[in-house]
Formats: sequence, structure tokens, C-alpha cells
Amino acid sequence: MKRLIFATCLLLAACGKDSDTPSHPYDAAGTPAKGDVYVSASLGKAAGLVPYLAGESASSEIAGLIYNSLISYDKDLNFKAELAEKWHVSEDGLTFTFNLRKDVKWHDGEPFTAHDALATFNALTNPNTRTPYAGDYLAVKKAVVVDEHTFQVTYPEPFAPALASWATFTVLPAHIIENEEDFNKTSLKEKPVGTGPYKLVYRNADTEHRLMANADYFDGEPAITMRRIRVIPDQDTQFLELKAGNLDSMGLKPVQFTRLTDGAAFTNTYNKYKYLSNGYTYVGFKLNHPIFKDKLVRQALSYATPREQIIKGVNMGQGEAICCPLKPGTWAFNENLKPYPYDIEKAKNLLAQAGWADTNGNGIVDKDGREFSFTLITNQGNDQRIKTAEILQQYWKKLGVEVKVQVQEWSTFIANTINKRQFEAFILGWSLSIEPDPYDIWHSSKTGEKEFNIVGFNNAEADALMIKSRRTFDQAERKKHLDRFQEILDEEQPYLFLYAPHALIATHKRIKGIKPAPAGIGYNFDKWYVPASQHLRKVEITQ
Repeated sequence: MKRLIFATCLLLAACGKDSDTPSHPYDAAGTPAKGDVYVSASLGKAAGLVPYLAGESASSEIAGLIYNSLISYDKDLNFKAELAEKWHVSEDGLTFTFNLRKDVKWHDGEPFTAHDALATFNALTNPNTRTPYAGDYLAVKKAVVVDEHTFQVTYPEPFAPALASWATFTVLPAHIIENEEDFNKTSLKEKPVGTGPYKLVYRNADTEHRLMANADYFDGEPAITMRRIRVIPDQDTQFLELKAGNLDSMGLKPVQFTRLTDGAAFTNTYNKYKYLSNGYTYVGFKLNHPIFKDKLVRQALSYATPREQIIKGVNMGQGEAICCPLKPGTWAFNENLKPYPYDIEKAKNLLAQAGWADTNGNGIVDKDGREFSFTLITNQGNDQRIKTAEILQQYWKKLGVEVKVQVQEWSTFIANTINKRQFEAFILGWSLSIEPDPYDIWHSSKTGEKEFNIVGFNNAEADALMIKSRRTFDQAERKKHLDRFQEILDEEQPYLFLYAPHALIATHKRIKGIKPAPAGIGYNFDKWYVPASQHLRKVEITQ
């Protein structure tokens, strides 16, 4: 449901400059004009188009073009109006009143009202709804429709992430979901009806989605008439399609960004953008597994991990080593913590303390008759994760640890391995919201199927700290709790935190209106345009 990947520390690289006499067809700024088709690609399939019921990035990207939230973020990551034209917070911080716009229509022509917000809230908080996103909204004591265009919620106690939660509250149409027996099977998963800048006109989960600009969009019809989002589960194939002119943007691999995009043939046609992503890559351990239940073992593996070498070798230096799940440079990050340094001798000593030794002389340590051998799983289409797994396999062998690397197709990886907890260890990544609230990923109550505490982390002190950080608006006090929470994770190593990668984006130079900011580049997509003289693609609706 994280509709955008936000980032700070934006750096812009290799962008063409406009001039009075453009040297290439796409250098001229031109004037806004409606038309053209913007084609991008997704590594994975979009399982369903209701963000509360699908957690993968492919679904979130498409849903973010179709739906709106009550409020959202501007380019500087400040709250701004969206479906709510304004909002008010009571002096005690317990009651939030949202005054809604009166000029909004659903894609099927029905008027948007406060009843839609309440129906969405009720569906999301229904105990029968299978969603990992209900936690923030279950904190609400009462939600009511004050009048047709006023929605109000009241909390029993202060809740620091409250306002941020309404920036990710995707509003769904009451006239559809209230007439369906089971929200988990809502028709919106296949036939979404939103209020957003684009309408779905074609869906094939295996190959492509097409979306048409909404002429009745309350914030103005987007200039780019159609969005095509193709399923291409491999970045090398995506890159070939980009260079062939069949894609208008993609997230580049580090080697593509640093070595394969400097020639005139590329720079005459594409701009490149680089910024530290608001996410991270990690190894997750099944914490109740006989091998991984001892934190000394997890610490040993962390000390045996060459993070800087991984960043240089796998990411071509495009990233930053991390030690915890909050973004470096933000107020909530614990500056006193550092990633575990590579220290193979310390790693060996920790394993010995945990009782692991090579009693068979075969190079693999064992304990109680069990060899230290396990399978590390990651997904196809992400070379960085696969290469990281191979490096870990090589370096952990020095500890006497045997790692079997397994690579799975994305949908199988998520649906079976992750959601059903069929793993020993895995490599995955998180894209995080701006609000530093670790509750959904780390609280012990969030371990159910499709919930986000995938590894089964359970620490009473950490649980209490997360609750305390949610119950105060005082940032200094919140930081105190979050700092201690990060210290616990640093000690326990339930994840082996690897690195925060740089987002490396290429976009076609005919696309105008991109304004890099702390929010990244996609925050104002509905305002992008292509000058009429630079239109390339014909709008086609596939039946």
C-alpha cells in the first residue's frame, strides 16, 4: 500500500540541458500537450488491484494511479490535501476531522462522499479481512460520517503515526464494497473503480496493464493519455527493451547505470536520476528454526558478511551499508549504531560459543548431530539479490557453513515461500513509508500469513517500545524509544541488514515536467507531459 517510494538525499546525474538551439530532437522543452503513451515495466505480476489485499510493489504501483488517499505528501514530504481539501486536529490530538472535496467523482460517475471513507475504514478493520495494513486503523476508537463531505475519527489515546496513516488510506467506493458479501473477494481486485488520475482499461496480470487518463480527475486531466505497465521479470530484458525504444523508463541495475548508459545513443534519448532509496535489502532468518534461534549464530553470520564488498561488487558502489530498518540521515535513525564490521575470527568465536564445531572433519560445523547447512532463497529478476546470495554462500563457507542458494519465480516466492513461511532464510527488500513506525513489520502480533513480521520476531521490550513510540507526539521522546528499539535489533540480528541501494532511474527525454525533490521523481507523475512535436506512441485499448 506504500504508493510511492519516497527518498531523501536526491542526486541528479547525467541530465540533458535545454538550449535555445536543441542539438537533439528531445532537448527542446516544448509546451504541455495532451497525448502520447508512457510505457514502463514491472518485474512482478500484480496479483490484485486493491492495495489492502496485495502487498507487492507491482500492485501498489498500478493502484497508486487509480485511487487517492484523504491526504498525501508533497515534493518536500510535507502533508498536502488530496481527497480532503483540509483537515483539523483537536487540541488534545485525539480527534481528526477531514473536510472532503465536493468535486470528486468515481470512475463510474458516482459522487465521492464521506460514506466512501467510512465504508473503506469498516472493510479494512473488519476482523475477517485478510490484510497486513489494518493495525494503524484499529487504533481508532470511533469513525463517523459527520455530513456528506466530513469524515471524522477519534482515538482513545495519542497516536503519533495517525496523520501519516491517512496519507496511505486508499479510499474505495462504498457503492461497490458495501454490496459485496466478502471484501477479500471484491470485484475491485480485477475491475478497480477509483477517483484517481487514471482508469484501468485493460488487465492481463501475466503481461500488461493499460490505464487511460481520467478526463474528470479533480486535479486536472493528466496530459499523458495512457500508461502501459508491462510485466518483464528480468532487468536485462527490460534494458534491451529500453534501448530498443519499447520502454520509456526503468529502474537500472548498477552496472547498467555506471557502464552501459554513457554513450551518445543513450544520453541523447534518456535522462538518468540517482538517489538513496527509502528502503533496504536484507537476509531474513526463520527465528524458530533450530539453526537460527540462537542470536550468537545470527551475530556470527553478520560479522562474516562483507557488506562493503557486496555494495562494490554487486551494486557497483551504488548504495550504503545499514545496520537497522530506519533510514540513515532521518531524525529517527540511531546515529550511534554502525553495521557489523567484517571480522571472520570474531564470527568463528561466536559460532564456537554457540556450540558449533567441525567434529566430522568435513569442513561443515555441526551441533547435536546436525550440520550447519540451510537453503537461502531469493527471487528471479533481481540480479543484485542473486549475486548477494552467491557472495554470502562463498564467505559463510569460511565459517564452516553450507549455504544452498535457491532462486524462485517472483509470484511463487511471495505466495508460497514468504506468505506461507516456507523458508529457512531468504533475501528480500522493504520499501518503507516516510513515517518511522516499525510496528507492522516487527511487532509480535503481526506474524500471521500475509502479515509483515515474516521472520517471527518476538521481543517483549521491543513490543513495548514500539507501542510507546506510537503514543506520544513528542519527537524527542519518540526518538528515545526508537533508538532503544534499534539497539535491540542490533543485538538480536533477526535480520541481517545489508544495504540501502540507490534508486537508479532512466526516463525518456521527451517526458517533461520531472522535478527531482526529496520525494524522488514520481510524486507529480500526473503533471508530466510530452510536447506535441515529440509524441511517439499511439493510444491503443486492447480488448
